[in-house]
Amino acid sequence: MPTLEEFNLDGKVAIVTGAAQGIGKGIAIALAKAGADLILGGIALGDRDNDEVAMESVAKEIRALGRTAIPVVADVRVSEDIDKLFKVCIDKFNGKLDIMVNNAGGSFNGHFMDINERGFEAVTRNNLKTTFLGCQGAARIMLEQGHGTIINLASTTAFNPSTVQPVYGANKAAIINLTQTLAVEFGPTLRVNAIAPGLTDTEGLRAQYPETAEEHITEISQSRVAKRLATPQDVGLAVVFLCSDAASYISGVTIKIDGGGESV
Repeated sequence: MPTLEEFNLDGKVAIVTGAAQGIGKGIAIALAKAGADLILGGIALGDRDNDEVAMESVAKEIRALGRTAIPVVADVRVSEDIDKLFKVCIDKFNGKLDIMVNNAGGSFNGHFMDINERGFEAVTRNNLKTTFLGCQGAARIMLEQGHGTIINLASTTAFNPSTVQPVYGANKAAIINLTQTLAVEFGPTLRVNAIAPGLTDTEGLRAQYPETAEEHITEISQSRVAKRLATPQDVGLAVVFLCSDAASYISGVTIKIDGGGESV
């Protein structure tokens, strides 16, 4: 079957954070299908006793595709834990790192006046801090080796008022700015881009509606132009493109993955 070689990631080494579930898992599997070997960093949200099982489960799916997958239990809000990911990379792949995907993040619903300082710090730590640490650690390796690409996870909330997640939206807007800044600072050696998924059909979203998940997904899908939500695979395939040679002249951009947004 003819293929476009520019999309091939054979021989590439990638780190994906927040890879235990949802979008992070979808990104990791898509990269593996494109040929990359993976270091998976993450924890099992809501069930920390299940960290190792959750990470190994994703690793097994990737190994079944014929790729190397090394799961690392790592809370990337903690600098020592994210340093552990890069140490594994140096030890297992002789210091080679081609792709860094800063996916880990999270938030909670709450209007601005109901969010206290602790809540603000928690959301900022989950999103902006994890991205900052991931970019900095990856760049140390990539700048020395002379190449690499970094993908940061923003969100469509960065582009619109977000009255139920104001701190999250502000953090994601900051990540877009950081992406643009690093694309200039690290260019032309490294490329730095971001993706901004809209509402995505993940286990986490469905867990918010344990009794009526399917009904809820169907209902909110009708408010979208595409009449469906994004899937982790949709996000993963966009990451594959941005990491590949097909995107070799693309840096400093943020791609929305929202199926055209909400219907007017």
